Amino acid sequence: MTLRHHCVKIVMASVMCEPGLGASVMYNLLYNKPQKLMLLAGCSTVCTTVAEAAKMWNLIVLCYGASSPALSDRSRFPTLFRTHPSATVHNPTRIKLMKKFGWSRIAILQQAEEVFISTIERDPHGALYAGMWPVAAQYGELGAFIFVTFTVEDLEERCMEAGIEIVTRQSFLSDPTDAVRNLRRQDARIIVGLFYVVAARRVLCEMYKQQLYGRAHVWFFIGWYEDNWYEVNLDNEGITCTVEQMRMAAEGHLTTEALMWNQNNQTTISGMTAEEFRLRLNHALIEEGYDINHDRYPEGYQEAPLAYDAVWSVALAFNKTMERLKRRNKSLKEFTYNDKDIADEIYAAMNSTQFLGVSGVVAFSSQGDRIALTQIEQMINGRYEKLGYYDTQLDNLTWLNMEQWIGGKVSKLRFKGQSQMILSKI
Repeated sequence: MTLRHHCVKIVMASVMCEPGLGASVMYNLLYNKPQKLMLLAGCSTVCTTVAEAAKMWNLIVLCYGASSPALSDRSRFPTLFRTHPSATVHNPTRIKLMKKFGWSRIAILQQAEEVFISTIERDPHGALYAGMWPVAAQYGELGAFIFVTFTVEDLEERCMEAGIEIVTRQSFLSDPTDAVRNLRRQDARIIVGLFYVVAARRVLCEMYKQQLYGRAHVWFFIGWYEDNWYEVNLDNEGITCTVEQMRMAAEGHLTTEALMWNQNNQTTISGMTAEEFRLRLNHALIEEGYDINHDRYPEGYQEAPLAYDAVWSVALAFNKTMERLKRRNKSLKEFTYNDKDIADEIYAAMNSTQFLGVSGVVAFSSQGDRIALTQIEQMINGRYEKLGYYDTQLDNLTWLNMEQWIGGKVSKLRFKGQSQMILSKI
């Protein structure tokens, strides 16, 4: 039994994904009783601020909504763990698919917000913060400060290792017109797109206008957009393509997304299945006034299973720590911010955590990253269909053979004089 005769008390404070406010709240918590044993944080910016400071108090930090690859740096964040997978889990999956289908030359189209360009700087270790793009559109405007600082660089490095050539890398601020035209001039056929969902709608419309879709092109999009992202807000955002044109351009594209829900009906450590948790969560939201029946969910809904499993991770880590300390005639109640010995015990307990949660198997890598499967989907006849799953740790691709490309036979893609093969099925 977890934490028998004990109660985990969580002191909560909303910081609205604002790092300055997060730092202020953290200091207020630390300099006031009761003694804190661990810190939980949400989005990447707040998690970055909290995790860099927490090591000075010998505190473990657990984040449930942070996907920035920069957080994998153990020299900067030695006490950080997260139940949210890193954004870099997409890149090994993309590389795996490129090798599976024999695509050896690709292009990258990325969004570059002005705030990213104006804040390019070198980190303490001399690495250039470049190619930055946002990873959490669900955080609204505040998400503009959430950087996937190394995602593009990571993709380039992995392509180089796999012998895949990046023939062009185009970027844009808000209007992708010129960037998409340049892709056409470069005869780009296999294209990885990295941008906000709002920008994705503009890109898709320009794809239609430039005829960069269909049997001769394959696009990789980010998988955390809503399923109907290409059909909504067209008038409000000044999109000049019709819904039907957007559907035509979207057909056949691929997406990758880290799994955030357990994919089977197994009973998890909480005693609930993932579906039972979802129903319980939806019921609570309905009581709060959310129109769940019409897909009106609050921001952060996708991270709910990650937050829930984060709390379980805390309880299990404390439980294991208490057992270890008891054998040494010590207690978790003795912990102070100067007690590195007990802090190391908590770290070891969290580091060895493994259980089945509503978000799937919860376990952490040596960098404190969540070990998670990546889901691959394709837009087929206007609906996202699952194609398979990829386990980056085991390099295991589970393929369902459900892909469908426009056309009825194997087609050759010619990319600047080089033939590429793409499987075409009805």
